[in-house]
Amino acid sequence: MANQQEVGEHLSLTKQYVSNLVSQGILPKGIGRGGMDVDACRKAYIDYLRQRARLHLKDVPNDINEEKLRLTKNQADHKEIEVAVLSNKLVHAEDVIDTWQNFIANCRSKLLNIPAKVTHQVLGLKSYAEVEDLITNEVHEALNELANTGLPENTTDNLEAVDTDIQATKET
Repeated sequence: MANQQEVGEHLSLTKQYVSNLVSQGILPKGIGRGGMDVDACRKAYIDYLRQRARLHLKDVPNDINEEKLRLTKNQADHKEIEVAVLSNKLVHAEDVIDTWQNFIANCRSKLLNIPAKVTHQVLGLKSYAEVEDLITNEVHEALNELANTGLPENTTDNLEAVDTDIQATKET
């Protein structure tokens, strides 16, 4: 026979945890002043741990099913992206970055060139309206040039193919 402290030392538990297990009915209570039966406490604690392990194992298949579901979804997403790439419905990020960098550099160059291009022409004009028209025409000319450039040819072809597919779908 032993007290809670001795049972705790035997099971590598604290006295407080042994007390909690006794109050939860997991470990048998001591008999009078004689104390607790160490062998009965050991067996009860082992049974308690086995039961907890079984309950934990019941949760594992759910985790496995969730992981399988997540894997299947990721595989489906991957295949969907592959199909989009093969059907030219995706644009590569590098192409977009290169195109926009070129587009912005071209835009900057054309807009910065406007003052040099119109300065000598402005000196010969007599009215404010003529100067405004000249500058407006130069800005529009630069913007029209920029509007005709931009996307690489393969991207433009892909977008036109997708647009054709969309139009065909709308007609049916």
